[in-house]
Amino acid sequence: MSASREKKQRQNAGPNQKALKAQQEQAARKHKTIVYSIVGAVAAVLVIALLVWRTGFFQARSTAATVGDENLTTAQLSYYYHTIRNNFINSYYGSFMGFDNTKPDDEQIYDPTSGQTYRDYFMELALDNAQFAYALEREALNSGHTEDEIKDDLATAIANAKSAASRSGVSYSSYLRLVYGSYMSTGVFERELTRNLMANLVNNEKYNTLYDSYAQTDLEDYYKENADSLDTIEYSYLYFSTPFVDTKDEDGNELDEDKAQELKDQAKAETKEKAEEALEAVKSGSTFATQAGKYELTSSGDHTTVVGTNSVPSAYREQLLELAKDECDLVEVDGGYYVISFHDRYLEDAPTQDVRHILALAESTTDESGNSVAPTDDAWAAAKAKMDEIQTAWDSSDKTEEAFAKLANEKSDDGDGTTGGLYTRVPKNPAYGSFVSELDTWMYDSSRQPGDVAMIQHNEEGGSYYGYHLIYYVGENEPVWMSTARSSLAGTALDEWEDGIFTNYPTAESGGASYLGK
Repeated sequence: MSASREKKQRQNAGPNQKALKAQQEQAARKHKTIVYSIVGAVAAVLVIALLVWRTGFFQARSTAATVGDENLTTAQLSYYYHTIRNNFINSYYGSFMGFDNTKPDDEQIYDPTSGQTYRDYFMELALDNAQFAYALEREALNSGHTEDEIKDDLATAIANAKSAASRSGVSYSSYLRLVYGSYMSTGVFERELTRNLMANLVNNEKYNTLYDSYAQTDLEDYYKENADSLDTIEYSYLYFSTPFVDTKDEDGNELDEDKAQELKDQAKAETKEKAEEALEAVKSGSTFATQAGKYELTSSGDHTTVVGTNSVPSAYREQLLELAKDECDLVEVDGGYYVISFHDRYLEDAPTQDVRHILALAESTTDESGNSVAPTDDAWAAAKAKMDEIQTAWDSSDKTEEAFAKLANEKSDDGDGTTGGLYTRVPKNPAYGSFVSELDTWMYDSSRQPGDVAMIQHNEEGGSYYGYHLIYYVGENEPVWMSTARSSLAGTALDEWEDGIFTNYPTAESGGASYLGK
């Protein structure tokens, strides 16, 4: 190797001390820059993650529950949780039980005995509802049902939600978060809504099949075991309330015990005397209505009709049901006396009626007490004009039941536009509830024939549904008690069918459920 080549190799072997120091300093500066860049990037990621966390992105997608082999996210479970919660709040029980919507659910006790919180209570029912939806949706699909069958109902439900959002002045997505919680999205809402509609589809199909499956002998056997809940009871009563006795003297001082008791006994005796007088009067042929007027009673009933023995007030139920037909008796209770008379007990076996109905409503208002006020002449005229148009459309149709149903869906002010104005099993017995009097009179006319149509005006003072009614008579149906028996038998069988399916869909909470009810 030549001297010059050897020198070149040494020169290329590495930097000299000065150059090496410069390179080390430059490397140090570069490393520091990289570290700062990494730290800055990590900080930015943390900020982004925190912002995303606060939006509920991660929480909404956490697994909150399992139903069988299905995992439900927090957003999905929120649909069921808030459905239960909203229904409770909007029910009588919400206010009755003192639930405070401004406080966390898990800080309020639902059952003092067990210590169960409202959050626990809502979650328990939410999981039950989720089990119903997930299990029966799969049952529907396995049975050959498709989502095409519920597309119209789905579209209507979504349209209703969007309409509610518009009325509330918020967007569709914002409205869903207000109703179903902050983790809800339009996609989750519509998917769970679809699932529930599919579940209801197969559940209703099963119920209807069961309902129609019972023979006459099945219904008669049911009646033998449940006569107390199916029989109609007719009775009359008068209630004489013992008046309040002021046990203080003119200066506001309490009277001595003996004097106070004497006054109370005297008031009670006077009340009993009036009740006994009324009892003797009705035994002699006076009506309960006459006696109620004579003594200006605020609680009375002349030939009251109820269904089921439990519908008779417990204060005198036992005594009433022991009486013979039209026998009267006096019953002492805390606070007064009842005069009662038993008239009859029987199974209402009269057939019910099926009709279709179109309403042209005459708009009415309410007074200061909330009572309905009869429509104005202009309101009546507008209703009549609408009914005339409906009548013309009916007269120009082929006058079939299907044509009437179509017209009801399009024109009626009654119903949701999907049932064709159909009312089934309308009873005549007032104990079961009935139509307005004019319609009852028409449909229960002995000459009525299937296909009969009439236009009837309802203007009963103090009533509701003022307006003109076009009614189509479909025909007779089975008595109410048979419908009740079918409903009960089918309901029990349906519960058993559901329980058999639910066995394969156990439910359990997961971590994401902790974001609900806090």
